[in-house]
Amino acid sequence: MHQLFFRADGNAQIGLGHVMRCLALADILKGAFSMRFAIVEPTADVRTLIENAGLSVIALSTFAQQADFLAQIEPTEIAVLDGYSFDEAFQQSVRDRAKKLVFIDDLVTGHQVADVIINHAGGLTETDYDASPETQFYLGPHYALLRPEFLNPPGFGEPPVDGPIFVSLGGADPHNTSLTVLEAIRQVDATLPVHLVLGPFHPNRPAIEAFKNQLPNLTIFQNLTTSQMVSQLQQCSLAITACSTISYEVCAVNRPLIAIVTADNQARLAQFLSDEKLALSVNFPTLLTRLRPVLALDQLLKFAIQSFQFSPENTAETLVNQRRFFDGRSPERFRVLFRQLSA
Repeated sequence: MHQLFFRADGNAQIGLGHVMRCLALADILKGAFSMRFAIVEPTADVRTLIENAGLSVIALSTFAQQADFLAQIEPTEIAVLDGYSFDEAFQQSVRDRAKKLVFIDDLVTGHQVADVIINHAGGLTETDYDASPETQFYLGPHYALLRPEFLNPPGFGEPPVDGPIFVSLGGADPHNTSLTVLEAIRQVDATLPVHLVLGPFHPNRPAIEAFKNQLPNLTIFQNLTTSQMVSQLQQCSLAITACSTISYEVCAVNRPLIAIVTADNQARLAQFLSDEKLALSVNFPTLLTRLRPVLALDQLLKFAIQSFQFSPENTAETLVNQRRFFDGRSPERFRVLFRQLSA
């Protein structure tokens, strides 16, 4: 059987985005490859997450992580990197040892020597990259790194009119932006039903629990399975998420979306969501200016939610646009790609 060797990290500081993209790809390719996952000092929850996806875990030490990983690579393996510390020199070292090197990217910086670059942010072309002439590119939502359960556009149906508001701000949410979103919803209507999904590294669940006094119809979930996440999105009338992979999951399930930039590395994806009108609102408070925004985030979100309530024509337009970009066929495209790489 062909072999894949993933390398990514996930923790309370950086969240789980890199890990989850790799696991989405692993889910798409399961059955055709044996797979391993190298990660620096994983917590028990993250180790379990990876092992439950069917991958064996190799724990790397913090201080010798590059050397440890390089020593593990077999020449028959396709190496898959996802992270911000894998510069040109490291990529070249991996490429010298592995059968092929695939780099999952979202920064578009530095010189790339990988055999394949995958970046599912929209609005990119090969000319945006400084890369080796032989590098192949697989860019945009047609190569969305989503778990297959999210990729069934014809089967999800219209958003329910009276469904809850779905809220998810990522695996870590270090600034507890979830609380700001809840405050915005309270300002609109404290009786609205809200389903909030927290990641495993959320810094302050007690503060979220305490907010139930102000939002009596708030339901809190944590560490949901893929099928449970899909079910939550199917039920919702509106989703409010970070401009990360979760926003693509909303688009793939075809639900109205308000997206929030929570980290600088989300800028390209956020711009794409805004330019193509895939979301009702994309808030850039941390990127548009380094000065204090004219309006606080809770006020921006309040107006965005009210716009959703009173502008059904805008909602209909975003749903049409989402279906245009997310056709549910990215797993087929990835299987073809990796069959070619393993030949």
